[in-house]
Amino acid sequence: MKRIVYAVGVGFLLGVGFVRVAYAGPPVFTIANTFEIADAEAVDGDVMSLNAEAKLVRSVKTSDDKMYGVLVAEPQVVYRTTNDIPVVRNGTAYVNVSTAGGPIAIGDYITTSALAGKGMKAPDTSGYMLGAALAPFDGKEGIPVTVDGKQAMQGKLLVAIGIGPASPILFKAGGGIMGTIKQLVNAVMYNIGTSKQFERITRILLAAIIAILVIYISFRTFGKNITRGIEAIGRNPLAKNAIQAMIIMNVILILVVSIGGIILALVIVSL
Repeated sequence: MKRIVYAVGVGFLLGVGFVRVAYAGPPVFTIANTFEIADAEAVDGDVMSLNAEAKLVRSVKTSDDKMYGVLVAEPQVVYRTTNDIPVVRNGTAYVNVSTAGGPIAIGDYITTSALAGKGMKAPDTSGYMLGAALAPFDGKEGIPVTVDGKQAMQGKLLVAIGIGPASPILFKAGGGIMGTIKQLVNAVMYNIGTSKQFERITRILLAAIIAILVIYISFRTFGKNITRGIEAIGRNPLAKNAIQAMIIMNVILILVVSIGGIILALVIVSL
């Protein structure tokens, strides 16, 4: 029995090794999910971006910082919530590209272009990238298209998806650390702007600030009168009753103003 298991194991390893040797190209593996698409002309392989309504449309500008992913009609793994074409945000996928940015070589950065949904070779490394080319494309086997009044060739290209800023060079205009920081800030601001919780968080912070300020001002203002009243009792015992009444009045004012500030804060939060 042990010999059989050993033989099967060796055969499996040899088989895997043979497959790996026989297949020299990069593997295609994609995990996708469905997303609401607001572009009826989008097709498999198109590069998609988020619009103002948080729906997907074909990317139509170079280095679009709102690019979201690539449409893949038949991914290896897909999580479906709608009947739309699945979209891939990482892994490898065949992307519709053109030679609008020039012939593409292996390792070239791929970004969006003015041709709707079609990627191209990035003009530089200072912008937002879709990923890196895993195969060359010179357009010899493509179809002719017109981009910005110029002729180009369109086809499909295997790309390692990695959406984000590309340049590792310090202080390179638009890229490098400064470009990365800019993209991070843009992403944070975009998420804040589209978050349903942002308005509520803002109200809570505003309410807390108002409540703290009201309580601080009331203690600062009326608390001084209480301190002075206590000191005045020792200097003028004959006016003790009047001073005590004044102290009590200031205590009441502190309570009323503080409670009013808290109520106002609660109203702001509950709006």
